[in-house]
Amino acid sequence: MKRFLSLWYALLVYTNVSAQEITALKDVRPVAGKPFQVSYDAAGGPLAAAERVSGIAVFYVGEQKARTLVFQMKKQKARWEGAIRVPDSTLLVYLVFTDGQQKVMDNRDGKGYLLPVYSKGRPVQYAYATMALLIDGGPPDPYGLKKDQDRALQFMKQEMYSHPESEASLRQRFYNMLANSPGRDDKADLVKRLTALKSDKESDLMMAQLYLSFLGTKQQADSLDKLLETRFPDGEYVKQKKSRKQQPREDHKPIEKKAVDTLQLITELKKNMLKEPVGEMVLKNINGEPVVLGGAGMKGKVMVIDFWATWCGPCVRSFPAMQKVMDKYKDNPNVKFFYICTMEEGDALKTVKDYLSKNPLPFNILMDEKTSDMNLYKAFTHYKGGRGIPYKLVIDGDGNIRFRTLGFSGDDGLLEAELSAMINLSL
Repeated sequence: MKRFLSLWYALLVYTNVSAQEITALKDVRPVAGKPFQVSYDAAGGPLAAAERVSGIAVFYVGEQKARTLVFQMKKQKARWEGAIRVPDSTLLVYLVFTDGQQKVMDNRDGKGYLLPVYSKGRPVQYAYATMALLIDGGPPDPYGLKKDQDRALQFMKQEMYSHPESEASLRQRFYNMLANSPGRDDKADLVKRLTALKSDKESDLMMAQLYLSFLGTKQQADSLDKLLETRFPDGEYVKQKKSRKQQPREDHKPIEKKAVDTLQLITELKKNMLKEPVGEMVLKNINGEPVVLGGAGMKGKVMVIDFWATWCGPCVRSFPAMQKVMDKYKDNPNVKFFYICTMEEGDALKTVKDYLSKNPLPFNILMDEKTSDMNLYKAFTHYKGGRGIPYKLVIDGDGNIRFRTLGFSGDDGLLEAELSAMINLSL
C-alpha cells in the first residue's frame, strides 16, 4: 500500500484557529512562525506495526540546522497526529518518523519528507536551494537522507524558477551542478547563462571564462580572456595565467609542518565518509595502452585517483607527499594509484611527455579524453569533478567513492596523514 503524509498548517488570527487539510505532499505549505499540524499515515510503511510513533523535525536556515525537535504523536483512528511550531526565519522543514525507541525509521526510502516553507502563497527565497544543497553533497545525514545530484539539480532549477534573483548569490553552486549534469540540455543552458552574464566583478568573469573553456566554447572563452586581461591587468586572472606558464616547481616554498592529531583526523573523516557508487571506465596510459578503472578487475582493491595537469602548480606541488603515501602502500597489492592528466590544451599527450622528460614521475599516468558532447572531459565528468584541480578521490573495493578532496594547502604532512587515513578507512 502506498504511504501518504497529510499535514495541516494553522494560521492564528487573534484567538481563532483556521486549518486547511492538505493531502498531497507536494502541496504541503508550512509557514515560518506559525503552528504546523502533522498527520501521518503509516500504512504500508516501516512503521505500520509500530505501537508508538514520534516525529523528528529538522529546521534549516540555509545549509545550517537551526534546530532539531523530537515530538510525540497520538494515534487518531488510522493516522498519527502531532503538532509543531515552525521557528521564525526557517526555510526548510525536514521530517522523519520513528518508532518510540528510534530503532525503526521512515524517511521516505531515503528521499526524506522535505517541505519548503511558504510565504504569501509561494516558497520563500532559498527554500528550494536549501533542499538542493542538502542532498547535493556534504557529510552523511544522520537520518539516512540519500545524496542525489540529479534530484539536487531539479530543486535548484525550481529555486531559479520561483526566485530568478537567487541566481546572483547561488551562481557558483548552480553552474557547477549544470556543468556536472550528464544532460546535454543542462550544459547548453549553462553556456546560455554564461554568455548572457553581466558583471563587473573579476571573480564572476573568471568563473565564466573557466566554465566556457571547460565546455569547449572557445570563441566566448577567448573573448572573456581578452576582457579580463584588459580590464584587470594586475588582477588575479592575469597572475594565475602567468604562473601557469612557469615551471610549477620553481616557486615552491616549503610550508611549515604542523602536528597532525591522527585520532581527531580519523574521527572527522569517518563523519564525512561517502558511499557513492561509480561505474568502471577505460582510459589509455601515456603509451597508448588501455587501463580499466573499477569493475571486476578492481574488486576488493582501493583506488586512489589524482586529477592533475602540467600547468597546475598546486597539483605538481602535491606530488612529493603523494609519493610518500605511495611508498607506504607499495607492498599492499590492494591499493592502486592512478594519476589522470586532464584539461591540457593542444596536443595533450605531447605536452605530458615533454613535461615528463624534464620532470620524471614514477606514477601510473592516464590521459583524460575530450568527448564529442560539448568537449567535456570523459574521466573528469565521470568522477564528478567540475570545480577544478587538483582533485583526488579514494574509491573502495566495492566501487564506491568514499572520499574526495579539492585543492592542496601546501602542507605535505597533512596531505600524507589525511590520504593515508582515507585509504585505511576504505580498505
